[in-house]
Amino acid sequence: MKCLRPAALAAVVLAAVALPAAAQNANPQLLAFTCQGCHGTAGKSPGSIPALQGKTAEQILALLKDFRDGGRAATVMGRIAKGYTDAEIEAIAKEVASWK
Repeated sequence: MKCLRPAALAAVVLAAVALPAAAQNANPQLLAFTCQGCHGTAGKSPGSIPALQGKTAEQILALLKDFRDGGRAATVMGRIAKGYTDAEIEAIAKEVASWK
């Protein structure tokens, strides 16, 4: 098994540290885009999944944090929300609340 040289090891460590920062700086539109797959275009639900349109950023923020932290039962949303940081959830909530 080969060992990484110090410079290569440093590059790997720096890349790992930079990834979370890059994710937090992701475009809010891209982060929220996936919500439309289930909740409908611009949050207008086409069926039994709750609509997001008309909810405030504060409502969406609270819901996402509850799903992520296990305070609200869900089959899918808990799994999805666990992948987001507080900053990403705030960005998603603001973006979704802006949908008209």
